[in-house]
Amino acid sequence: MEAKLVSYIIPVYNVSAYIERCAKSLFTQTYGDIEFIFINDCSTDDSEVKLRKVIELFPNVQCRVKIISNKTNLGSATTRNIGLSNAVGDYVMFADSDDWISCDYVESMVHKIESGSDDIVYCDYFESYDNNEKLINQDYGVDNVECIRAMLGGGMHGSTCNKIYRRSFLFKSKQRFVEGADLFEDVSWNIRLFACTTKISYIAKAFYHYVQYNSNSIIKSMASSEKERDRAMQRIENVRVACDYLIALGFEEKLSKEMKEWKLMAKNDLIDDKDDSSLQSWINTFPEADAAIIKCNKITWNYKFLLLLLHYKLLWVYNLQKSIMRKLK
Repeated sequence: MEAKLVSYIIPVYNVSAYIERCAKSLFTQTYGDIEFIFINDCSTDDSEVKLRKVIELFPNVQCRVKIISNKTNLGSATTRNIGLSNAVGDYVMFADSDDWISCDYVESMVHKIESGSDDIVYCDYFESYDNNEKLINQDYGVDNVECIRAMLGGGMHGSTCNKIYRRSFLFKSKQRFVEGADLFEDVSWNIRLFACTTKISYIAKAFYHYVQYNSNSIIKSMASSEKERDRAMQRIENVRVACDYLIALGFEEKLSKEMKEWKLMAKNDLIDDKDDSSLQSWINTFPEADAAIIKCNKITWNYKFLLLLLHYKLLWVYNLQKSIMRKLK
């Protein structure tokens, strides 16, 4: 049987300290039929230079490597879409360019998806720290509703990086990353994909090493304070797109509680006590999510009280309460 081609998509942005390890782990896979699609999102460091030096060390993969250089910084969502548009493999996988993978990762994932008719296969992963790693179990079963429920609740990792996708399924689903919304873009995309299929499998083993210490990567970068509102709006847009899609496909009755809590946690990012207009933005955004305030176990009772004040538009009481709380600290 002819081996199936895997398209591996790797966005690159300012990962000079990590790109060599990432690339070497990709190029030493036990599975041989892989095309590697690196998209440099206008890095300001020497990430691409180091990547090209690693490629020179692996003559056997050079003909299977594409490097696409964005002329301007387009963000992670658009960059991933560029990768998808250039993929020609039977299957699609992703990696963040500051992470790394075990040598048998692709082979194991291909073997699993080839053994049936699955559209998506996911697995456990490692959180990788400076001196140790933590195994993160992801056994949420193969029912798409339960998987979506787990992603909405934050238990199941919404990342693209511990999954393999059948490319024909991706094409048929017509789902793309929400361009211009680069926070939670992977979670939003995966929720919509899981809503499109019941053909899902799980491997109870970790292969992906998700690095926790890089603050500059395209995926993990933390915005400066002046961009926090923009980041919040990007997250809200991805939440909105995913929830609207779930509602359109008839998932609202089964996932109403989780969707409201997800919306609530997203809109809470808007709150800036130094900017009263942010409080009005909170009130106007996802008002249906306010019904989740009381029962949401992800926020404290003190915070619930403050949110209820906002819900009832008692802004002067909210500001007074915040002032009292600051003095009591």
